[in-house]
Amino acid sequence: MTVKVLVTTDGSNLSDKAVESAVALSKALGAKLIGVTAVLAPPPAAGFQAEDEAVRDRLAAISRKAEEAGVECEVVAEHSDAVWKAILECADRHDVSYIVMASRGLGSIGSFLLGSETQKVLHQADRPVLVVR
Repeated sequence: MTVKVLVTTDGSNLSDKAVESAVALSKALGAKLIGVTAVLAPPPAAGFQAEDEAVRDRLAAISRKAEEAGVECEVVAEHSDAVWKAILECADRHDVSYIVMASRGLGSIGSFLLGSETQKVLHQADRPVLVVR
């Protein structure tokens, strides 16, 4: 069985730290890294190439960091109506062993300790979640 680590990013500085942690964890475990960014819109007809520039940049940053560390990596733009659902759906589809995410992201203005999307993932996840602060 191949161990897989999913990391999610929204492009924030804190999610960049989560990516760094996930790359290090993947390297230590000899795991494949699945990098995901949630997109709150229907998928474009042409797939990844049709994603907007910000989405492509976030995914390319994960790929670059993984490649620099010698970690196998696949990146995904996961379309859903909620960020937490996108993360869990991607985790299920790729059968990942671990989820790594930031404690707060760009959209978590209302939460002091943990972002609301992080709280929802922690509440619903059926696998270990590493929260990076």
